[in-house]
Parts: sequence; structure tokens; C-alpha cells
Amino acid sequence: MKKTAVLLILFLSVAFAKDDKVNLKIEGMRCSYSCSDKVTKVVENLKGVKDCQVDFANNTATVIYDNKKLDSEIIVNVLEKKTSYKVEVQSENKAKSI
Repeated sequence: MKKTAVLLILFLSVAFAKDDKVNLKIEGMRCSYSCSDKVTKVVENLKGVKDCQVDFANNTATVIYDNKKLDSEIIVNVLEKKTSYKVEVQSENKAKSI
């Protein structure tokens, strides 16, 4: 009975889990094509990232990721290490636990 309850809770938590979303401010992008592409490639190569949309005109990126594999601090640190851009979190939506 206990195993069934644990499995049911685990299944429900995975089934109803939502992804986290973070909006990043990126300073230093100079070109719309290659700079945006570079940010997208670096972020999307991180395990746990599900989507990355870069807006060159506003110098921002929106990243959707699995909070069990990654957090926004790691995304910021990797971007700053692998690019020459200054990155900071503008806003963040954390998924709520059941």
C-alpha cells in the first residue's frame, strides 16, 4: 500500500509539474543574427533547457527550463563564461510544487 501511494504521488508530481521560466537581460550583443544565435546555442546546449527565445531588439532572452536539472543562476554563469556578454535575471517564474 505504501509503495502504491509513493508511486502515485511521484507520478502526479511529474504529471503536473510546470517548467520554470526566466527572463534575462543581456548586455553586449552587437548584431541581430550571430549574437542572438550564439546565446541560443549556448543556452539550448544546457541539459534541462526546453526553449530559449532571444530578442535582440530588447537585449533579452526568455528561457524555459526544468528546475530539477538546472536553475537560473547556472544559466547566467554559463552564458557569461561562454560569451562576452553581461547577463542578469530580469524576472523569474518558479513552478509551484503540488
